[in-house]
Amino acid sequence: MQTFKYRTPRYPMDVPVRLTQGDGSIAGRCREISKEGMRLELEEPLSPNYVGIVSLQYEDLALSLPVKYAHSDPPQEGVRFAFVSDKQRHDAARLVALVAANSRPSAIVLVK
Repeated sequence: MQTFKYRTPRYPMDVPVRLTQGDGSIAGRCREISKEGMRLELEEPLSPNYVGIVSLQYEDLALSLPVKYAHSDPPQEGVRFAFVSDKQRHDAARLVALVAANSRPSAIVLVK
């Protein structure tokens, strides 16, 4: 018997982001967000071992959150949040709530 896991709702958005890792940075746009991560459109692809910080501003909320590589389908890149504190988790949830209040979620997909 297979176990299915429901994916958290994803919400479309279109805001500029900056990914930083050490002294380097990559500019891009966030195209979709959930409580687990983001789908980004970037100037260059991420490496599978990418770990960095994503910074963005949405309405009155400016955030910098740790992320790690999740998947790649250029020019789209997926990152997962890599929270190190409850405050970061709360900040991301607040951002998702703001975005959700202004949009509808993408289709929910079952994942094997």
